[in-house]
Amino acid sequence: MIGGPNPSPTGSAALPSWERLGAAVIDFLVLFVVEVIAAVPIAGHQYSRLIAYARGRNAANLAKNSHFIALDHQFLVQLVHFGLVAAALTAVYLIGMYLVAGATLGKLALGLRITRIDGRPMTVRDALLRSVVFWVGNPFIPIIGVWIWLLQYVGGTLVILLRPDHRGPEDLIGRTMVVRKADQGRSLLELTGLGPPAVPPASPPDPSVTRSGHLPGWGPVPDQSPPAPEVGREEAPG
Repeated sequence: MIGGPNPSPTGSAALPSWERLGAAVIDFLVLFVVEVIAAVPIAGHQYSRLIAYARGRNAANLAKNSHFIALDHQFLVQLVHFGLVAAALTAVYLIGMYLVAGATLGKLALGLRITRIDGRPMTVRDALLRSVVFWVGNPFIPIIGVWIWLLQYVGGTLVILLRPDHRGPEDLIGRTMVVRKADQGRSLLELTGLGPPAVPPASPPDPSVTRSGHLPGWGPVPDQSPPAPEVGREEAPG
């Protein structure tokens, strides 16, 4: 089969599942550290004010305390701002890595790559669509809580493990797949055994090169045409 010296077998074993889950953990930790660093200047001060005011007061009366309610509202607004920043950071990280390296840091570390289902590299549109599920819900985390994260990560993990091709929701939206590095360029049909190997198209012959492989006028003597006789000039008698 074309695609590497030791191509993967066809079927579900040809497409990684547990490896990509390990890569997702690495990417989650990378984004978590970056977003926590971003959260400190955005919501850290307001959170400190809220906690400082709540200490030493009766917890039962805080729900009716107008000053505490105002501080809590301001903190909620700061959390929404942080959610917008986190969404932007996640989108920039994912789309940038998709287009520059064809994989995130976690997938690069585990020898995985992301391609379109036809085996070609992702376009900007593919990268944008594939990243949407990871950042579109971030601004709503303070309102809806952890349910969006559970839907993204737990639900997505189940889809990856249960589908025969191990494609997650992000792959279905972006029409992409995760493959091992050695399988880059192979289509989804080929990897799952439902289609033939991709055969590169034959290159047309270069008309400037002769059959012997030499440029015209520079080959061996038999390859060169005899000079054309000059017209209109008679030879002088001997």
